[in-house]
Amino acid sequence: MKKPDFIKQVAENSGLTRVQVNKAIKALVKVIQDNLAKGDTVSLSGLGSFKAKDTKPKQGRNPKTGDIIPVPAGKKVSFKPTATLRKIIKK
Repeated sequence: MKKPDFIKQVAENSGLTRVQVNKAIKALVKVIQDNLAKGDTVSLSGLGSFKAKDTKPKQGRNPKTGDIIPVPAGKKVSFKPTATLRKIIKK
């Protein structure tokens, strides 16, 4: 599902206009991004938790040449779904 389809479905289910839903989604994404950048966990009931995790430095390999390349430490975002969401997906 692409963003326009998502906006359309949320607008139909909420009674809000597409413009209002688009603004709300942009605000939601911004709040999640800002909190993850600060190192906070963002939990949404019925959906799950977003968390920024540190990654360790490691050795990678260039698939074309086979050369070993150092991959520096960094951060990644992880998502852990709630039990409710896992149950819905399994149906």
